[in-house]
Amino acid sequence: MRVWNHRIDFDRAIKLAVVGIIFSCAVFVGVTTSVGGDGDKARGRASGDAPGNASPGARGAKTPGSGKNGGAEPSAVTVTAVTLAPRAIRKTIKLSGDVTSRSRVSVYPDTAGKVVRYEVAVGSSVRKGAVIARVDPSRPGSPYAENPVRSPIDGTVISLPYARGGTVAASSEIAVVGRLDDLEIVVDVPERYAGVLKPGLPASVRFVAYPDDVFSATVSRVSPVVDPSTRTVETRLGIERGNGKARPGMFADVSLVAEERAGVLAVPKAAVRSYNGEPVVYVVGPDGKAERRAVGVGLMTDADTELVSGVGAGETVVVSGSVSAGTPVRVAEGE
Repeated sequence: MRVWNHRIDFDRAIKLAVVGIIFSCAVFVGVTTSVGGDGDKARGRASGDAPGNASPGARGAKTPGSGKNGGAEPSAVTVTAVTLAPRAIRKTIKLSGDVTSRSRVSVYPDTAGKVVRYEVAVGSSVRKGAVIARVDPSRPGSPYAENPVRSPIDGTVISLPYARGGTVAASSEIAVVGRLDDLEIVVDVPERYAGVLKPGLPASVRFVAYPDDVFSATVSRVSPVVDPSTRTVETRLGIERGNGKARPGMFADVSLVAEERAGVLAVPKAAVRSYNGEPVVYVVGPDGKAERRAVGVGLMTDADTELVSGVGAGETVVVSGSVSAGTPVRVAEGE
C-alpha cells in the first residue's frame, strides 16, 4: 500500500511541474506583447502622430497616381493616326492585257496553196500594195505559178504565222500588218464589273519592261456582249505610245478607275472598326483619350474608306492600336 501511495505522489508532482512550466510561458508571452505595443506607440508619438489618430494608410487616403477605385491610372497606348482632310479617293479594278495596234489588219491570200517564201520580216515597214508573201497554188500536173500576197495598208508587219512550205487556205491569216503609232490595250473584264464599264474611264498602265514608268490610258470601246465561256467583257483602252516604249505584243498591268470621288474625308481601311455590328472609328479627343464615333461609310476601296458622317475635317482618327472608349492614347511620332 505504501508503494502505491508513493507512485500517486510522484505522478502528481510531474503534473504540477508541467502546469507550472505552461503558466510561466504564458506570463512571458504577455509581458513581451505589452512591451512591444508600448514601443510602437512611443514610435508613433515620436513621429508626430497624436494619440488616437490613424495613419494616412489606415484612413484610406489615396496615394499619388491612384485611380477612382484606388487603382493606378492606365498608361497611354501608342497608336498611329491620320488627320482628316478633304482628298480624292479611287476605286480601281486590277486587270491584265496585251498591247496591240488599233489599225491591225489581217492579210489573206487570194487562193489556197503552199507558202513559197515571205518577202518581209516581222517589224518591217511596208507600203500599201507591197508584196508580203508568195503562195504556189499549182497542183500536180499543172503549170507552176506564184501568187503574190500584198499589204492592204501602210504599216508595220506584226505577225507572220506560217513557215516556208506551209499550206494555207484562202481563209488563212498569212500575215498581220498594223500601225505602231496607234496602239491600244485589250483586256477581259470580269462580268461583275460590267455595270461600271463605259467609254472614257481613265486607267493607269505599267509594263514589265518599264516597271518605273506609268502610262495613261482611256477606255475607248466596250463589247456589248459577255463572252459565255469566260464570263468576261472585252474592253479596249487607247494608249499613247509613250516615246516608243510601248510595243505590240507587250503584256500590260492595268488599273482601271471604276469610280472616283474628290474632296471627301477618307481614312485607311484599318481605321474603321465594328462595334455592336455598326461601323465606328476612334477619334483622339482634346484630353488625349480615345472617343468612339459611329460613322457612315461611302465608297470603299482596297486601301481606303470614305466617311460621310460622324467626323469632321481636322480631327485625328486612330488607324492602328488597341484602344477603346476612354483609353489614353499617344500618337506615334511622324504620324
